[in-house]
Amino acid sequence: MGYLERLRSYLERVARAPGGLSAVHVDLAAHRRHFAAAWERVVASRGARAGDTPPAPWELDMWRKEDQLLYTMRSDLPTFVEEVADQLVESLVPDASADELGKLVNVAISFGIGAEDTSGAPGLDQEIGRIAEAACARLQRSQQRYGWESPARYAFEIRATRKHADRYTLTRSGATLLSLPGLDAVRWLLALEAAQSLGPVDEWRISPELAAQLLKEPQREVDVDELLDGSWPFSLATVRRLGAIKLLQYQGQDLERGFRGWSYTVFDRARPLLEDIAEQRATPFAVLADALLRDEVALALDSIRPDPARALRESAAAATALQARMVVHEIRNALVPAQIALSRLVRELGHAMDGEPLQRHRGRVDAGIHRALAFADEMLRVANLGVEPAAPFDVAAALRDAIAGLAAELNGGLRCAPLEVAPAVVGPRGRFILAITNLLRNAAQAVAGRDGIVEVSLELKDDALALRVDDDGPGVPPDQRRAIFEPGVALRAGGSGQGLALVRQVIEGEMSGSVACMESPLGGARFEIVIPLQRGRTP
Repeated sequence: MGYLERLRSYLERVARAPGGLSAVHVDLAAHRRHFAAAWERVVASRGARAGDTPPAPWELDMWRKEDQLLYTMRSDLPTFVEEVADQLVESLVPDASADELGKLVNVAISFGIGAEDTSGAPGLDQEIGRIAEAACARLQRSQQRYGWESPARYAFEIRATRKHADRYTLTRSGATLLSLPGLDAVRWLLALEAAQSLGPVDEWRISPELAAQLLKEPQREVDVDELLDGSWPFSLATVRRLGAIKLLQYQGQDLERGFRGWSYTVFDRARPLLEDIAEQRATPFAVLADALLRDEVALALDSIRPDPARALRESAAAATALQARMVVHEIRNALVPAQIALSRLVRELGHAMDGEPLQRHRGRVDAGIHRALAFADEMLRVANLGVEPAAPFDVAAALRDAIAGLAAELNGGLRCAPLEVAPAVVGPRGRFILAITNLLRNAAQAVAGRDGIVEVSLELKDDALALRVDDDGPGVPPDQRRAIFEPGVALRAGGSGQGLALVRQVIEGEMSGSVACMESPLGGARFEIVIPLQRGRTP
């Protein structure tokens, strides 16, 4: 299984685990004690086999090799234990408890130094032996094991997972990786790494400087002296990782042919991806990575110091997706009619003039339009990867969260009579709260400066739930009640014209509902949201 497949498999396990996936723990002190006891058994077995007879030369040679491995394992036991534990959890016992995993790691230690041991299952013993043999071979080659080779550690370092207490959960960045196929998944990993890179020597993340070096010298041998004197100022670990995800061919030390360094050859398919990183292009993947990482930082801050108002602000990823929708909408509105008009113009002029130059120039114009439309579609597709997925949730609880975040702005003028138990609806809960916040803020601004009233109510209507926000402000003129949901349309001076546009996007575009503005019985404006119910499911 390749590295990318191993990473996917790990993230899928995290996604499936209720409440998150438990971290893998090893008791290194206990494993050192087991190693010492197993070593004593190996030495004792030699004496028992030899008796009073001097060992044969071949036995001495075998014992020397065993001792060499024993000394290597003793000095590098933490590396051996970590690799074996990771491999056991990945491929054999994903649900093992800490005690069960510790016993199996001890079996692998015994197998590694030639001591007799068993897990109690011959088939499992065979697989443990294979894992132990591979880990021992790495130690004998003095091949360093880098942190990123553990999918769990790498996923956490690039923020594909987050850790709370002793469990890992999937972030939107990790979920985005799982939704992408093939080369797009690799492109996403590079964008995520580059957005967090600490520079050329970062062992976990590619830097623009390293990408530029790989483009400048796509094939190179690096001697170990260049690493020691700083002539090669880049992370070897990152180059090896690029080899693991098939962007280049990596060749390590080959002491038999006298080569003490390592070499790489960049594959042609990697060049466009490296160019994006080296030139720090604002590609759709780069923009989304930046937005999701900002959201992840905000979430981390909120876990340290909860702030209801922060939770009501639109996430960077959601804002990016909304902006992408607006841009794509405008691009399509401008280019599709132009494309149709161009086709008609060519048909009308084609009979009256030489068609060859006309067709030649038309091809160039058509290609430009197609390229712009394709880029817009790609931008929208990638931006939507970062949007919160739909899930069942309790509307009444979401409404309470929205009200709590606006307590100061509502200034005690809110009347709310929600249902005690509201049925579930399906949608992005966070964005729904944001949409309701925008409606409540809009109503609060309509009655600002006086003792106004804002009223919120919920009502069941057949197979739908109606949520109404009323105020006794000046209201909305009838001829503006549809237009105010368009992007950029604002009735209030200084307004952005985006708040109600987001409400419509969330309710109609993401929850299959409807939103409308009408006159309120209170004398001002009423905004009514109608959302279809999710029967038979609870949040």
